Amino acid sequence: MTDFERYVLEEHVEDFNDGLIGRRELLRRVTLITGSLAATLAMLEAMGCGAQPANAPAAPQSRSSSTPQPFATPPAQPTTTGVTVQPSDSRIKVETIGVKGTDGAPLISYAARPATGKPSGGIVVVHENRGLVEHIKDVVRRVATAGYTGLSIDLLSRDGGADQLSDAAAYQAALGKRLAADMVSDVMQALSALSASGVSDKLGITGFCFGGGMVWNTLAGGAAVKAAVPFYGPAPQNIQGLAKTKASVFAIYAEKDTRITGSRDQVEAQLKQTGQQYKVMVYPGVDHAFHNDTGQRYDAAQAEAAWIAAVEWFRQYVR
Repeated sequence: MTDFERYVLEEHVEDFNDGLIGRRELLRRVTLITGSLAATLAMLEAMGCGAQPANAPAAPQSRSSSTPQPFATPPAQPTTTGVTVQPSDSRIKVETIGVKGTDGAPLISYAARPATGKPSGGIVVVHENRGLVEHIKDVVRRVATAGYTGLSIDLLSRDGGADQLSDAAAYQAALGKRLAADMVSDVMQALSALSASGVSDKLGITGFCFGGGMVWNTLAGGAAVKAAVPFYGPAPQNIQGLAKTKASVFAIYAEKDTRITGSRDQVEAQLKQTGQQYKVMVYPGVDHAFHNDTGQRYDAAQAEAAWIAAVEWFRQYVR
């Protein structure tokens, strides 16, 4: 089992324990990874996952009011479509930025830039473990409203991406089989394509959940970015590689997300060695994926606070 397969498996168990999926769905998802029900049952027993959820489910949180921002922020209420900034929004222009892997394979991509003026830089958005879905495209458009060219690629482009692998569990099982180095290579290609689109070296990167982990892996791989904002991402396989990053890093964690947040001290120990500005923030009272407005753990108030802080970080260091 690869590290990413184990990460996906742990996310499935976490969803079950939080009451977001039932036992039958848990068995289906894990079996897509292990290949057999017998292996699934043995794995779950070894992980201490019982027949009943360990935690009570929490209702999605909304916010009653907030201070208006000059750029798009996460919505006040959870969404079902994932769309909060329409592609036709007058502030932005959706565009095509071609990205190819080092093997020559065309990568499915989505990009948007400010409708007027020169972009302040470019931000690559790395998707969660469900691929380049509407919510991630919406985040790319939010990036554009903040004055940057945003770009995201689907890390399963060679398999048809999220459009072809529309079953989230099947997508996650396939994603877990990819090598971290190969996915880092694709993210690096996206950064190069974004740079060539006219933003030069004014590059940043952000990502969520699995994508936050890919941000860490990409930094450890030597990505030439000015700033990075990983949202609740697992620590990279080569954690010592973080000590060499030249990026200013703002690491966002969730208080209740102990599986991921527990690694923050090890990550911070590496960031301290870089000589670059960094910040580690644990948002209180929220769990994994609190920024995703299509998910059951969405917290509108903290999602807005974290996104505003992320944009401010990019404005300070991507220049």
